Amino acid sequence: MESKIEEYKEMIQHDINLLGYSALRYSLFAGEENHRDEYQVRIEYTNGKFEVYTTGERASVSGKSEFEDFWKAYKEFMYKILLTVLSNREHVQANEPPEYPCPLWDN
Repeated sequence: MESKIEEYKEMIQHDINLLGYSALRYSLFAGEENHRDEYQVRIEYTNGKFEVYTTGERASVSGKSEFEDFWKAYKEFMYKILLTVLSNREHVQANEPPEYPCPLWDN
């Protein structure tokens, strides 16, 4: 499964780059306790299941979903990535602070 995870990781990274979202905070199969940051979208493979979740302040876990199927996890991960961009752009347009500085929504 390790080689499959590496393949999934490369595919997701390719899609993030293609969308121009590489400046976002995200983590691809790094391990639940590794490279954790505030306001990150994360995908992990733990105990035979894919987990997709976001982190909040102080890197606390929020909204964890589990999937047996990679493609369902992929869809959820990419959806959360898109929501991150949209919600932060809305914050900036409303003159509210975004979650963190990023060229995708900073003027």
